[in-house]
Amino acid sequence: MRFFLVPRFLLLVAAAVLLASCGHKSSTPPDTTPASITISPSSSFSLVHGEVASLSSANGCVSGGLNMSCVQVLNSSSTAITSPSVTYTSSNPSVLTVTSGGVICAGVFDANNVVCQARDTSGVTMPVNINITSGSVTKAFPIYIHNHVDRVEVDSPVNPPVCVSQHQTEQFSAKAFSSNQDITPQVGPFTWAVGNSTVATVDTNGVVTSRLPGATPVVASVGALSTTSGTPGVFVACPPKSISLHLSGATDTSFNVASGTSETLAADVTDVLGQPIANAAITFSSFVPTAAATASGAAAVTTPGAGVTTLIASCTPPGCNPAAGPNVNFNGTGVGLPIYSNPVIGTVTGTTATTVYVTGSDNPDGSANKSLVPIDSGTNTAGTAVTLSGVPNSMVFSPDGSTAYIGSDAGLLIFDPGTSTVTATASGLTGKVLKVSNDGNKVVISDTSAGKVFVFDKTANNSQEFDIPNVTAADFAANNSKAYFTSGTNVYEYSPNTGLKTLTFAADGVVFTPQTSLAFFGGSSILGLAVCNDSSLPGAAGAENTLGATPDGTHMIAAGSAGWLDLAYTITALPNSGCPVSESNTPKTAAFPAFVGTPTQIAIASDDSNAFLTGYSGGTDATGVPFYHLADGTTGTIALSASGPLFSGGLTQDAHSLYVGVGGSAPAVHRIDLTASGTPDANQISVTFNPRIVVVRPK
Repeated sequence: MRFFLVPRFLLLVAAAVLLASCGHKSSTPPDTTPASITISPSSSFSLVHGEVASLSSANGCVSGGLNMSCVQVLNSSSTAITSPSVTYTSSNPSVLTVTSGGVICAGVFDANNVVCQARDTSGVTMPVNINITSGSVTKAFPIYIHNHVDRVEVDSPVNPPVCVSQHQTEQFSAKAFSSNQDITPQVGPFTWAVGNSTVATVDTNGVVTSRLPGATPVVASVGALSTTSGTPGVFVACPPKSISLHLSGATDTSFNVASGTSETLAADVTDVLGQPIANAAITFSSFVPTAAATASGAAAVTTPGAGVTTLIASCTPPGCNPAAGPNVNFNGTGVGLPIYSNPVIGTVTGTTATTVYVTGSDNPDGSANKSLVPIDSGTNTAGTAVTLSGVPNSMVFSPDGSTAYIGSDAGLLIFDPGTSTVTATASGLTGKVLKVSNDGNKVVISDTSAGKVFVFDKTANNSQEFDIPNVTAADFAANNSKAYFTSGTNVYEYSPNTGLKTLTFAADGVVFTPQTSLAFFGGSSILGLAVCNDSSLPGAAGAENTLGATPDGTHMIAAGSAGWLDLAYTITALPNSGCPVSESNTPKTAAFPAFVGTPTQIAIASDDSNAFLTGYSGGTDATGVPFYHLADGTTGTIALSASGPLFSGGLTQDAHSLYVGVGGSAPAVHRIDLTASGTPDANQISVTFNPRIVVVRPK
């Protein structure tokens, strides 16, 4: 019996032990043996004589403030040890002392460790170390002690490059001064920064890496309490020399599609040293946004309407190639200046139906008019008149056709064509509406009687007011970067980013070319201007003040006392710079019919075929609408069914119909069918007022 009982007893004991071990695992104590010490964020301190700093190894230590860093003691697994035992000692207590809690004095503490008394460090080699010890591990933390820093000057290389291409680097150095004495060896490592991290980045050693076009200051500082104002360095990330715009996946710079289709463009950017630039903040824009094509920031092109347009890509400060003050055009690189691509010409086929709006300030009997009449271009019939709250003097649509801005004696009226209602009135914005920016966000209103120009911001619902008199013409660049205003005696340049400045020449009338890089100004003669830096380019003789441009960017058409002026122009890039461009032109002139007085308005067909004189003052009753044929420079007149003063007019996007307002005993809007071979003026819509304002809605 005993032979069997003993093994059974032993088995029971073993099972009990096994069960106990399964239910209660033994825990391994944390490793608290120091293996290394780290300090963050600073790897050293730069202190003025008598300045205090702090190191801390407390749990939850948060570095920050003036000369504060956290000490972490790590075990062999690089895990921070909780509540480590840390001691601090100075390698030279005669000039640098430290408390048991890690408070550092750039000098000698008093008996209570409160007042830090400066000591002369002449002859002391810097740095002096604070030795941080935990267990058997010691780490030296360098301390640089010096006089107060008056300034820090940053030096670029002895032979710096003109600019630095993308992803390339440039080494900067710095010097620290105290009372004009160079104390650089005493202050330790500099802290480096750049003003614009989009343009470049800088490492802890002053090595700057080029990222995107532009100029940025490079600054160095010393310590937390030191004055570090001084001379910054300037780093120039190479700006574009050229932007090559073309169809995506092809080299073509033109396309021909039906309305409603799409295209995609690509822009290849090359810097002034011939190196490629990737991911530059390029802006894509279309000269005629809704009449032919609209380009988005991703270079996707939509074609909502028929016609011809020029599309461009631009690198425009401050979003692309930024620079400020004396750094603009630093080293002659073109940094800080806008750079424009070659044009891409889009031809969109099809027909477009829209609405034509007609109004005017007075009735034939001289009384005031407040009626606005819509005309359906598809049926050529008038709709229900809208009664305005003020007497209108002008009407301009946003390029997308979504909003019309009406100048009136009641202020700026904001009209919604979708609901045929005035949705808002800005009563303080009196005057005539001159221009709406391509993005539809900025509206220029000029009140010549008050000597004011207002720029209304649709998005912010506010306006800027400028005291500039007699402004009668304005135009915006296709990329919305700037506008020019003319008053006959002055030219003003407006930028949404930099405000207003006066240019040093006089003009009356202005038009940006579709390429955007060139603008023409009217007056006693025509002047060309490079938009990137406002430098002069060739123009032409002849007194002209009503200007326009063909959508394909080949002709500038002007009208004035000298008659028609057709300026066939060519823009080419200079060999070594993207700004300015070079321009040449060939002018042609032609006379107006005898009944024309002073031209006030022209309309240019979206297919680049003809320019029409749609309004003039003075003279005698018009018997027709004068036109200029661009292909061969011939002129003619489309006969009107009834003569009278020619007030205003506009073309449909497909260039099939011309609408003009004609006064006289029977005021009417005449629809001229430009596709008809017989009698073009076969449809007239009578109105009760003088049709001084005829506007075709972009659609």
